[in-house]
Amino acid sequence: MHNQKSLFSISSTTDSIDLTTVADGFDPARLTQARQAAGLSKAKLADYVGVTPAAIGQYESNSSTPRRDILPILAHALGVPVTYFTTGRPIGRVDGSQAHFRSLRSTSARDRAKAVAFIEQVWELTFTLEKKIRFPNVNLPQIDLKNADPVYAAQALRAHWELGSKPVKHLVATVESHGIVVTLLSVANTDVARVDAFSTSSLARPIIIVTPERARSVFTYRFTIAHEIGHLLLHRDSTPGDKQQEREADQFAAEFLTPNSQIVNLLPRTVNLPQLDKLSRHWGISVDSLLLRMKELGIASDSAIRRGYQKLNHLRKSGLETTEPVNAYPGELPSMLNQAAEMAETTGYGEAALAQDLRWYPARVREVLGMEDSRPDLRIVGGD
Repeated sequence: MHNQKSLFSISSTTDSIDLTTVADGFDPARLTQARQAAGLSKAKLADYVGVTPAAIGQYESNSSTPRRDILPILAHALGVPVTYFTTGRPIGRVDGSQAHFRSLRSTSARDRAKAVAFIEQVWELTFTLEKKIRFPNVNLPQIDLKNADPVYAAQALRAHWELGSKPVKHLVATVESHGIVVTLLSVANTDVARVDAFSTSSLARPIIIVTPERARSVFTYRFTIAHEIGHLLLHRDSTPGDKQQEREADQFAAEFLTPNSQIVNLLPRTVNLPQLDKLSRHWGISVDSLLLRMKELGIASDSAIRRGYQKLNHLRKSGLETTEPVNAYPGELPSMLNQAAEMAETTGYGEAALAQDLRWYPARVREVLGMEDSRPDLRIVGGD
């Protein structure tokens, strides 16, 4: 049993709160969301609170309501204000089957649940900001899902966004300008970071979330963003996790970032790594992806492609190939949510008001916005 539920630890957060009002307006979906966002199982939360796992299940199924004295302990365990559990504000409900995960098979159910809760909260933050700030309208073409072809879908999106056949220089800025929310996780979300990337189109505004691991290289990051757009267009009504869906999303990303009509005439006829590196920087796509394009287009033999990968891996192990950080490229870091928050603040709707409407702590607002907390950690060294 955790020894953290002292009166001192929770009284300061509940002095001015009418716990009867919270209990009367208790929303079980909020408890589930907060528990999953905290990465806790029902058993672990029950251990902290001092009830049975079955009791937590009953709270979440709405078959019973937590007592008034349990509410602040639940809130403390989950890192939310007690008022978080109240009804009266929209909740972004996303079923796990409605979110696409870049690394579904290697990700635990707990981490997926935490990622889904994060998506829900990103949507709620966006929805709340939209009451003050006008966001770009969602602008995606309608794709016939019965006859969906990844290459055609990529060409259709390029045409719909009037991108022509040139490199997309500012991919994330372009995506955000068409109403899609993109968020780069802060390093604080270490559990969710194992998911690599995830997205959903089940909410009113599509959301793409990329983890720090996928942002180590701008080329991997850009391909990941394009991959997730492929899911948004091609797999709106499909259950995630199918390997074919992942292949289709990769095919979409390759065609969207390097259209066949252009890249086929630019790729070298033999595996020439310096030339591929130059193309990589011009089109904003990795050398690995260009090697795969050469294989797909039948430009080089499988054995030549394998030797190219071997040389590339040798360069990496020798430290001769450097990765390009995302923040070195203008238009690749997400900015829409932060700009909306800054604009809202100029109207008098600052972080504190936003947190109050969301029933979050301000630190959670900063975390979901992807803002690092610049405050130093207070470390207290106790005596023996």
